[in-house]
Amino acid sequence: MRNSRSNGRLHKPLETPAAHSDTINSMVVIRAGMVLSGGKDRRAVLTNSDNGEVYNMWQNRSEINKICYRNYVAKHSLIAAGRDGNLSYFMFQPEYSNEPIATFEGHKFGVTGVVNISEQQFMSGSRDCSVKLWDIETAKTVLTSTINRNLVTHLTYNYNTRLVAQTSEDKSVRLWDPRNMEIAVEFPRKRHIQMYCEFSGDDRLFSCSNGFNNDGCEITSYDLRNTRNVREIRGHEANVTSLAVVHLDLSRKLLASVSADRHIRLWRIEEDGESVLKPLWNEEVPLEADNLQVCTYADGHIIVSGGKGRLIHYQAKLAAQRVILDVQLIQKSQTIGQSSSSHVIRSSS
Repeated sequence: MRNSRSNGRLHKPLETPAAHSDTINSMVVIRAGMVLSGGKDRRAVLTNSDNGEVYNMWQNRSEINKICYRNYVAKHSLIAAGRDGNLSYFMFQPEYSNEPIATFEGHKFGVTGVVNISEQQFMSGSRDCSVKLWDIETAKTVLTSTINRNLVTHLTYNYNTRLVAQTSEDKSVRLWDPRNMEIAVEFPRKRHIQMYCEFSGDDRLFSCSNGFNNDGCEITSYDLRNTRNVREIRGHEANVTSLAVVHLDLSRKLLASVSADRHIRLWRIEEDGESVLKPLWNEEVPLEADNLQVCTYADGHIIVSGGKGRLIHYQAKLAAQRVILDVQLIQKSQTIGQSSSSHVIRSSS
């Protein structure tokens, strides 16, 4: 693994004011360059990550733990999962106000996972140890499943396999079938709390854990075709809080992870046609937060968020057997200065 700086910047990154006033807890890409975020300031924000322009903002009644985007029949909407246990349904269309058009009540504690399932349904998970399937029209629960100690930390949905992956404070990673709200797969319990999970295609799943001083802080790769085929790797020195698959081009993918150690790491996930999990790059992120988040979109674009609403837009570019990680944009509060530069990742391939 190499960690080196280029001799000069590729260009000076654009700097814009932060749209959030506190830590960003959740991000989702709705299309290239458009990022939806929710945070401790109770705001949901739609931002153009290329130029920093804020397109819309909604105010929730409580801190937003997770956020989910929906688009059906040209109706764009979002569901904000609140710390108060409620889920708020907002519309993008200008004829609607920035107030929620529906509120979903049923969880006893903070909602810490939400995923869209279909035009009619979405799924949520909570610190009350339950996962719920909801009907969007009636705002009622369709099915509920409760497992002792299953304090949900994240949910993610695979539209091809129609399975929901879930991480938990009970150190478990589960796959749910939302059609009947039954567990399809439960992987062997880990040694540390599982913080986040992300699919890569239809046959691979990644999760990450908490930890400190190299105890825990691991990333785990699961082969969904053979549930006994599990790989682990360590490198972060504190809670690994978020993961995202980076698509460099049509044929090459990496894995990005961020951590409370204030670093972003890139991992090679395929080599010579074989699944691997190997460290490639380690970069300090000039953001403050114990809950850094990361999301990506095509052509190597990587968005990392931190405390005080701060956000960095990187782009990973392939050039002559190297990957150049270039800072495109920085969003920050006006009173806090940050350094900016571009960096070179020397590929071993």
